[in-house]
Amino acid sequence: MKKCPYCFETVEDHPPKCPHCAQFLLDEPIEVDYSGIDKKKCFFCGKKVLKEAKVCKFCHQWLDQVDHGASDFDQI
Repeated sequence: MKKCPYCFETVEDHPPKCPHCAQFLLDEPIEVDYSGIDKKKCFFCGKKVLKEAKVCKFCHQWLDQVDHGASDFDQI
């Protein structure tokens, strides 16, 4: 099963653009043997996305920088 490296949703083959998060697939899709089920809330729109996602598939905002900032804040 191939996953988008940004939103971690399933993609067919290697489309130029992810149909879920609308990001151009500059990186190769990730080959995984499992389907992620753990979810987290998007900081921007509040909808649930896969825990591994770096981009929200609903509002298309980048989440990885927010996740890093939140973990830095927790350490204070």
